[in-house]
Amino acid sequence: MNDDYIKRENDYTTLESQEKPYVTYALLIINVLVFIAEMINGGAENTQTLLNMGAEYWPSISEDGEWYRMFTSMFLHIGIDHLVGNMICLIAIGPNVEHYFGHVKYTIIYLLSGLCGSFLSLLVELFTMNFYVSAGASGALSGLFGAMIIFSMDPATKKYFSKYKIIIYLALLLIPGFGPNRVNIMAHLGGIIGGFIIAYFFYYTKKKKNNSTTPEF
Repeated sequence: MNDDYIKRENDYTTLESQEKPYVTYALLIINVLVFIAEMINGGAENTQTLLNMGAEYWPSISEDGEWYRMFTSMFLHIGIDHLVGNMICLIAIGPNVEHYFGHVKYTIIYLLSGLCGSFLSLLVELFTMNFYVSAGASGALSGLFGAMIIFSMDPATKKYFSKYKIIIYLALLLIPGFGPNRVNIMAHLGGIIGGFIIAYFFYYTKKKKNNSTTPEF
């Protein structure tokens, strides 16, 4: 192990212990506030409330041009269990990704992953002609898991995030989609793919710029 590797590893652990994940905190607060608004305006499991507040629904997008639903739907949740489960995931993995990529790139990864999840979900619905009212942060959160694949590739972080751990995380994320509950597995899958591609772009461009394996902080 050379001195450069030791320095980069120490930089990562030092930053992780000092810098606050402000974007993760902000996303948590936004999701909770939106959920409270859902409850006030008819209930988080009320289909009409979800539609009124911007849930994803292809007929509304195609007929009324409400493309914003692909974005707003990632901040809505269908019931308290849905919200709590997603927020636990956000708190568990968000800070790691935010520490690694920095606040701005982390925000980009989160939001674009959510849009990728929405896009793949709608694409499959168009193919099957089965349309659902869809909502949740799962696509964006899946994108964070996708971004974590980079951790297993970078010498400075793979000690803490081995490829085997990442594979287990991804499996746990996708398995519920094959169960009886109506989990939108396409949103998960779209988020994972989108998150990995965006994160790899950030990682590769930074690596190429520095002509080293120095990670982005």
